[in-house]
Amino acid sequence: MGEKLQIDPESDNRMTTEGPIVLLHWILEKENQIVKHVSPNVTRIFGYLPQDLTTGKYPLLHIIFEEDRESFRHNIRNNIALGLHFWEATYRIYAKNGDIRFIKTYTYTNVDDLQNIQVYSYIIDQTDLKKEIDLHMSLELRWSAAIDSAREGVWDWDVLHDKIYFSKHWKSMLGFDEHELKNDFAEWESRVHPDDLQKAMADIRAHLENETTFYENEHRLRHKDGTYRWILDRGKAFSRDKTGKATRLIGTHVDITERKEMEYELKTRNKELEQLLEQIKEISITDPLTSLYNRRKMMSEIEREQLEFPEKNEIFSLAILDLDYFKLINDEYGHLVGDEVLVSFSNLLIENVRDEDIVARWGGEEFLVLFPKTLSKDAVNVLERLQSLCSQNSIHAKGETISLSFSAGVCEYNSCDMFHDLIKFADHALYEAKNDGRNSIKLYEKELPRI
Repeated sequence: MGEKLQIDPESDNRMTTEGPIVLLHWILEKENQIVKHVSPNVTRIFGYLPQDLTTGKYPLLHIIFEEDRESFRHNIRNNIALGLHFWEATYRIYAKNGDIRFIKTYTYTNVDDLQNIQVYSYIIDQTDLKKEIDLHMSLELRWSAAIDSAREGVWDWDVLHDKIYFSKHWKSMLGFDEHELKNDFAEWESRVHPDDLQKAMADIRAHLENETTFYENEHRLRHKDGTYRWILDRGKAFSRDKTGKATRLIGTHVDITERKEMEYELKTRNKELEQLLEQIKEISITDPLTSLYNRRKMMSEIEREQLEFPEKNEIFSLAILDLDYFKLINDEYGHLVGDEVLVSFSNLLIENVRDEDIVARWGGEEFLVLFPKTLSKDAVNVLERLQSLCSQNSIHAKGETISLSFSAGVCEYNSCDMFHDLIKFADHALYEAKNDGRNSIKLYEKELPRI
């Protein structure tokens, strides 16, 4: 360390003219700093002319920022007293225009033959670097403050090192203090509800592989008390490697348990409402005594068949059935027995017509049967079979057996001209059947052009 540093302060090479390092040679005499040489690039970097410093126009100590001057003196005194010939230091200085610049110095010293302390400092302007560092620290502080103050739980996942930062609120959402949960992926994974884990992992993998623009998933996380909280988990990759795989993800957790409970309650109520509406609809189209379709429902079914007829050209038939001597049954045995007869006859109809046939109570003791895609002669065959079954059934009341029979009128719909007259024509045929002695089936016989 006793060797003299061989530096030519007068050399004017590219490093000291075009480079970023300013070379400063000065002599320490007691507490004074006498500048002997400054490299020409000091003008480009700090604005001073070399002679500004070598002539003492701008004393070296005065260039040092006020709050750093004592540190500057202290470093020189202590390092020389300790016999150090090299040290590094950081100061603030004033540029010629008054701006404050941050510098890093590498200082060498030796003692000349006259016992003067020769000082050589290599100065690097680090102002831009300092600003970047300060900006980064400021952003980090803001990010940290935002995380801690956010109402949402925030997570920041370093995928490469498998480390996750969970914010205080993220942990408190699950009932934990800040230091009670580990900051790693396994901690989150172990708390996801088993039924939700597969979908959550699939969504994460898709975003890691750059298959989605963002990550979003709803899943349940286990709370400290053992219950589960519904979480809306959203995130996005902030950096990816050359292959496109995510290396850092940042996202949020929002507790949506209350929303989920409300959705469940709403879903339950909607289901109950749908059931109620279905019941109301059923009531609106059902005869309360017989549980057959009522007059309104049958009218809509007939109208539907009529409206489809021009396009499909499918003939259908309609029959009106009337229980024979029903008024006498009511008068002799009472309305309760009459109701029993109506229910029994309704069951016989619904159990013995074809699956595609539609049965309704038209009113009183009258019933309608709609036969889709059926010619009138085929409808008559069905009705004749029903007549045979009806004769085999009877009602017992007041110690007597009541036999049942019905009369029917049938009309075939084979022309759009019949749109408003179908029921009227079937009723005409029923009238003929009843005049024929009852327990009879009659077809409407008016000739109509077929399509």
